[in-house]
Amino acid sequence: MSIYPQKSKAQTTHLVLVILVTLCMTSPLLADDPITAIKGGDLYTITSGIIKNGTILIKEGKISRIGQNIEIPQKSKVIDARGKIVMPGLVAATARVGMTGSGGKIADSLDPFHYHASLALASGITSVFVSSGGTNAVVKPTYGDLDNMLLKVSVSQSASISGWMGKTTFVQNLRKARDYLQKLDEYTRKKDQKKLQELKKPSGIDMYIRLLKKELPARFRARTAAEMLDLVELIDEFGMRVIIEGATEAWIVAEEIAKHDIRLIITPRDKRRPNELISAPSGSTLENAAILKKAGVKFAIVPTSPSFATWGIAGRDLMALPMEAAFAVSGGLDEQTALESITINAAEIIGVADRVGSLQVGKDADIIILDGHPFHHKTLVESTLINGKIFYEKSKSPYFSHITHDN
Repeated sequence: MSIYPQKSKAQTTHLVLVILVTLCMTSPLLADDPITAIKGGDLYTITSGIIKNGTILIKEGKISRIGQNIEIPQKSKVIDARGKIVMPGLVAATARVGMTGSGGKIADSLDPFHYHASLALASGITSVFVSSGGTNAVVKPTYGDLDNMLLKVSVSQSASISGWMGKTTFVQNLRKARDYLQKLDEYTRKKDQKKLQELKKPSGIDMYIRLLKKELPARFRARTAAEMLDLVELIDEFGMRVIIEGATEAWIVAEEIAKHDIRLIITPRDKRRPNELISAPSGSTLENAAILKKAGVKFAIVPTSPSFATWGIAGRDLMALPMEAAFAVSGGLDEQTALESITINAAEIIGVADRVGSLQVGKDADIIILDGHPFHHKTLVESTLINGKIFYEKSKSPYFSHITHDN
């Protein structure tokens, strides 16, 4: 006979429940994911104005709450942003960076340890459009974290109508694709199985089919008004979605661009001499962005050199992306649209506005904290978060920790 008192079945069940509850409360695998709070800064939401002395709560890499007087849960990691500006990470609508290899699939050639990732983070850039070997993607500079670099693949289709042959070939292939789709639709509606079986898809038209179906926008490079009007003709005939990079003389044909809902990627400081042999307007102007905004054109802004450089002329590469937008302001563009051009509008043009580009509940917590106004030339990025994780702190940076406003 045992000398110890025997526990009843009810007592045993109660003890087991207590142990399970204790394990649930203490086990890191079962506990709630930790919350990060950014507190006290002026929140430039981009899409819903500025929230003074606001708070952002981040959970599982997403923005879960945003506003004023938000209660911060206990045990949250708190980032003090008092006196700072907090805004969405910047979006580079075009970039030539070393974070991807050349050729093959971009997803197979990502380099999370390239120094361009460090420079992007220090510049406040959290998403970049890259292309390589005929493919493209939007990537995040998550230094040291390969798994979270790739945001989206195949966001547009690069195309060209440069020269007579280039335009002829492009148009011919579009017409082949259109003819094929029309026959496919006709035979399907008539349930003509014999003709459906006989219908052969011409080789090399898959890309053009996607363009005609508007699954992807076609992305062209064009600087002159004449080149852009050529693209307007293509839209009139084929109804494609179009993005134009360059668009130096877009101000001349702004109304046509707006009418055809063409999206642009422009550089305010781009220079082109007027054509003195014609009487019509030509050449570049710093007012390009302001004129386009007035016409209702949506655009993103990129610098002269869409890369990161530690040499050459300062202020002309991606490290000075806000400065390029500030030049558009000096040309008459309002500050709000200038901010949109390097955040939400850029994100929309490259197809990722559902994830990044603004401070909104449910979006990726890609956030930067600045020590001044985004367009002030002395403003520095203090912290950069991607998916709610701090990837850059100026105070710990080997490149920028020594830089102050007095330097």
